[in-house]
Order: sequence, then C-alpha cells, then structure tokens
Amino acid sequence: METAMKHTLKLGLTSLALINSAFAEELPLYQLNDVVVTATRSPQPIQNLVADVSVITAADIRAAGQSTLAEVLQAQPGVEISSNGGPGTTTSVYLRGANAGHTLVLVDGMRIGSATTGSTALENIPLDQVERIEILRGPASHLYGSEAIGGVIQIFTRSGKGAPAANFSAGIGSFNTQTLSAGYGGESGGNRFSFQAGHRESDGISSYAPGNPGYKNQNQDMDGYRNTSLSVKLARTLAAGHEIGVDGFASQGRSHYDGYFSSTDYYRDQALSAFGVYSKNRINGRWQSLVRMGVGSDHSDDYSSVKDVFNTDQNQFLWQNDIDAGPGTALLGVERVEQEVSGTTAYSVPSRTIQSYFAGYQAHAGLHSFQANLRNDDNSQFGSHGTGYLGYGYQLAPRWRVGAALGNAFKAPSFNDLYYPGSGNPDLRPERSRNKEASIHYGSGVHHFSAVVFDNQVSDLIAWMPIAPGSWTWKPVNINEASLRGVTLSGTSAAGGFHLDASLTLQQPEDAATGKRLINRAEQHGALKISRAMGAWKLAGEWIFSGERYSDAGNTLKMGGYGLLNISAGYALDKDWSLLARVNNLFDKQYELARGYGTPEVNVFAGVRYQPAK
Repeated sequence: METAMKHTLKLGLTSLALINSAFAEELPLYQLNDVVVTATRSPQPIQNLVADVSVITAADIRAAGQSTLAEVLQAQPGVEISSNGGPGTTTSVYLRGANAGHTLVLVDGMRIGSATTGSTALENIPLDQVERIEILRGPASHLYGSEAIGGVIQIFTRSGKGAPAANFSAGIGSFNTQTLSAGYGGESGGNRFSFQAGHRESDGISSYAPGNPGYKNQNQDMDGYRNTSLSVKLARTLAAGHEIGVDGFASQGRSHYDGYFSSTDYYRDQALSAFGVYSKNRINGRWQSLVRMGVGSDHSDDYSSVKDVFNTDQNQFLWQNDIDAGPGTALLGVERVEQEVSGTTAYSVPSRTIQSYFAGYQAHAGLHSFQANLRNDDNSQFGSHGTGYLGYGYQLAPRWRVGAALGNAFKAPSFNDLYYPGSGNPDLRPERSRNKEASIHYGSGVHHFSAVVFDNQVSDLIAWMPIAPGSWTWKPVNINEASLRGVTLSGTSAAGGFHLDASLTLQQPEDAATGKRLINRAEQHGALKISRAMGAWKLAGEWIFSGERYSDAGNTLKMGGYGLLNISAGYALDKDWSLLARVNNLFDKQYELARGYGTPEVNVFAGVRYQPAK
C-alpha cells in the first residue's frame, strides 16, 4: 500500500504540474489579500500563515450556485462528506481522514454542536446566512480546545458593509425544491447592521436506497426537508478603536426519514442557534482586547416510534488579548464553556464546565514566518489537558515558500459516551492526536499551487465493545488507534479567459492495529473546476470525484468510487440583478455517500438574485 501511495502521489503532482504549465502565461505578481482569523485567532494575511487554510467567500458561493453547505465543503481540499439521504439528513464531514466528530464547527466564533452526540448538524446551516467560510486543516486544540483533531470549519454569517441596501434571491428546482431569501444591511453613522432571513423546502428523495433492506419495508416515499433561518448583526463604533456588537443566528429544520422495520415515516425537528455580545477595545497602540459572551444551542426532537428530545446549551465566555510584540503579535486569553444537556434521556451527570487558558505568538519578519501556541483545558469530567503547536515558514524565493509544523489535539468524550443510561462509561479519557506536516507553496500572478504532507497519529479512540464475549451489553472504551497520513494538493490558475481550481487528496486513513481503512473514507478524492466569463455570462463545469470506501471496520462492505459532473451558468441582467442555473450529477451517476442511503439523481436548480454592487 505504501508503494501504491507513492505512485499515486507522483501521478497527482505530475498532473497538477502539467495543468499549471498549460495555464502558465506570465502575469504581474499577484499579492494575496485574504485576511484569515481562524488560523491564529487574530486577523492575519493568508500569505503569512504557516497553517494549511482555505477561504470561501460570498462571491465564491454565489458564483458556484451550490444549494447546501455540504456541496460547498465537498469541493475543498482534504474534505470528504457522507450523508444519510437527501437534503436535511444527517451529514458528516471528514477532514484529512479524521473522524466525523474530529472537526470543530464554529459560527461567528461560537460552538453550536451537540454535546450528546459530539457532532454538529451541518445540514441545518443554510447557505442563505453564510458570508464566508474558513477551513483550517490540521490539529487546532492549541487555539480552540476539544474536537479540533482534524481541523476547524468556521462559518461567518452575513454582515453589513457599504451603503445600506436590500438583497433578495429565489429559486426552484428538482424534487419540488423552493428557496427564498431576503435581507437588508449596510453601514451608517458609525453603525453596521445586517438582517437576513431565508426559507427552503424540498420533497427530497427516499433516504433509503433501493439496495437497503429497509427500502423493501415499503419505505419508498420521498423524505422531505424544510428549513427557516435568520441572522442578525449589529455593531456600533463608540470611538476610534472601540466597538460593541451583537451577533445572532438561528435555524429551524425538519427532515423526514424512513423507519427500518415499518413503513412509518419519521421526522426530526432540529433548532440550531448562536447568540453573542462582544466588545472590541483598543486599550493602547499595542493592545487589542476582545470580550465576548453568548450561548450556542442544538435542540433536537426526534419523532419516531417514541418522541426523543436531546437538547444542548453551551454558555460561552471569551477574553482575548492581542498585543503587538516585536515583529509579531502575542496572544493571551481565557475561555470558559458551560455545557448542559437535557431532554427525555436522564443522564447521571447533565452538565460539565471547561475552563481554558491559552497563549501564543505569531510573527512574519523578512523571509521568516513563525507561530507558537500553548493551551490548557480543565474539564470537570476528566481534568486538565494541555496542547501545543509550533510552526515555521521560510520564503525560499519570491514565488516559493516552504513550511513545517508540529501539534497535538484532543476530543473530549460526548455525554452519550460518558453517561448514557445503562451503557455510558464515566472513566473514558479524551481521544488524543499528534500531528506533523510539511508544505510547499508557489505563487506567481494568478497561478498558485500548494502541497501539504501530513502525518496525524490518533490514540485512545473511543469504540463501543461488548462487556464480555457474547454479551448483549456494549460500553464505550478507549481502545483504538488510527494513523492518518497523506498529502493535499491544490492549485488555481487562469489564462485565455478561463479560470481553473483543482484539488487532490491522497491519504491512508487506517486503523493502526489492523491496517484496515477507516469507514467512509477514500484513499483518493478531489475536485476540478473550470469557469469562464464571457460578457454578461459566466459558465462553469465542476467534477467531484472519490475512490472506493468501506462502511465497516473489517473492510468487507465496499462502496464504489464515483465521479460527478456538475455544470452551471450565470447571467448578469445588470449590475445588480442576475440569473443562475445549475445541473448536478449531469450524467445521472448512481453512487453512495453512506452505505444503504439514497443520493440525488440528475437534478436542476434555477434562480434569480438581486445583490446591489458595492
């Protein structure tokens, strides 16, 4: 397998190099101007970072015409997606081959995940509310604490910019899909504000695929989905360097799914929310302070044979200080999270508290970039856990940059793992990881290429095991280890009116003891997109591909690889109004994202958008 990996890596590097050569007409040197927050917790130019980061802007989302957050993420380097059916069904993300619960998801800096399952309902974060997404690949517990073993996905909701103006979009598509979104925002007299509301619904597809035994139990109906969402941002500048604000996000979704042993149609209501207040203060010329407090919630009501209610509320407090020190910025902060679960299940311990302290230093001086971080999380369940990070980057030449980093991370056990009645194990330890990586980046004009090699070793993985051979009673234990090795390749280029984006991930996500592939993960996956603007038109084609995967730990149940071709066309009616049409799965491929669950056939979506040019 090592040899196959090396051959595949050589092929991938050669392919991307040839693509870049084909587009390699010389243009003036292009300076990246994206400023990233997630990689260091403070705004930094992306070209100064050691960490492996992707940025998806509002313009990128509008141009692609994708309907769901999962579709947007699936086209990014290092990201794999699984889904238990159509829109609104449970969606999992695997970042650099790590487990689904090993990616921390933040909305405007707030945790909104479920403390009972240990995951975040990505399917109920609609694109209507999203302005920007930052993806940090690699361990990040040194910045954010638990869950960030594979990385962090931070979602920023819409904010007000420029002269106050309204926006509007509406669309229709296959499966009786209907969408509507409207908002108003801007800046006026030292105030920034944004109000955005959206609704989408779809008849969906059958969550069970025809090959699933549950499909034969008359569960062949369409499983629909609807979601209503709202985001609010208010900010006021009190004086130069002093700002107070309020951020709010709420999403209410209902998704239908099939019962396995009956023809009954079940459904789940789920509400996600994040509400916070903050104060940013420039204490002096060198010291910037941020104080934020708020609550993130995940409330889920499951209507199957009985009603199950699982609620998570997380009270969050942060005091972060960025201090100019020499050529860089020092970071000092304290964070507190109070998690409480409630519902129809009586957990023996329904709450826990995490008190955290963190420090760091990030600098870019001449040819050198440097980042170091330390963090300690004191969890009322298992005690203290320390994490750290050390990264260094060097500008080899005007167009070439190399980097290397070491870091560790952890994930705290969920309340289900610890305290579920009759099966929880309160003696569980956190899952832990140690990561090392090296990178090389090239940038010239509109031509950019990067390769990041990573080696992430995860220990104390939690697995459910029978308490004795042949026993019907299972409990979670810290028993498994995983080895996550691979490389992510990505590149962009432009020539002759065409724009190219390409990514390829080659990886070996394995059980360290057995050498078997981890479930739902491929050894190769990636995306290729080519777009062209012609006057008022913008045309694009996108190919999403993945190798074979397995749905069981023994690697006996194989899911075949797939390649999906999606095309889109946009037309600008004027500077503010535009039309969009998109065809997904153009060649009507049959494929699986999770074994036994349905995926959409060829489908279309068309819409109109009003977005004033600023």
